[in-house]
Amino acid sequence: MPVLTYIYLLSILAAFLSSVVASGRGLSRELRVFSWLLGLTLAVEITAAVLAHVVRRSNNWVYNSFTLVEFWVYGYFFWMILAGRWVKRIVLGFLIVFPIFWGVTVLYLFGFKHWNSYVIIAGSFFTVLFCLLYYYQLATARLIPDLRRLSEFWIATGMLIFYMAALPYFGLLNFLIQYHLEAARNLLVVLQCLDTLMYLLITYGYLCRTRNIKKS
Repeated sequence: MPVLTYIYLLSILAAFLSSVVASGRGLSRELRVFSWLLGLTLAVEITAAVLAHVVRRSNNWVYNSFTLVEFWVYGYFFWMILAGRWVKRIVLGFLIVFPIFWGVTVLYLFGFKHWNSYVIIAGSFFTVLFCLLYYYQLATARLIPDLRRLSEFWIATGMLIFYMAALPYFGLLNFLIQYHLEAARNLLVVLQCLDTLMYLLITYGYLCRTRNIKKS
């Protein structure tokens, strides 16, 4: 496997282990749920890497299956940390509609063996939207918390950085593959670096939580 893939997997492992360490110190429900997702993400990415680089077989079915869980848990995470009736209604609508959208596109359009760009684009769009809504909530709060010690802020920041790049990349991927294959490969390396950065920021989010508890 490429060196960057090992680094990427290690970043997910670091994020998951940091969440496990923090879980013994009274994490909120949303951080516990996100910790479970990190563990599942690690298992999925290891499986996908083995299929792609060792077995030399397609791993599309792995990602197509996982995107349903991944983006739905993202939505549930933001549903728990966002306030305001209309904002929660937007997130709740996503939680209801997204599984239906996933089922239609996977079962009737792409299948499990072909890359489902529709789900990735939709999931990335709403993830960015929820991150921005969370930022707006922080900016308009009467009392602004210490962001250096706010786990949810660092998780949302990591997600915003990655999915703001993932959204245009996957939106143009089919065009790039057809007309600019080398550019698609180079941009994929950049995207994987941003993905690694996301998990490093998530790692810090959990570690700053443990530091905050120790100081209190």
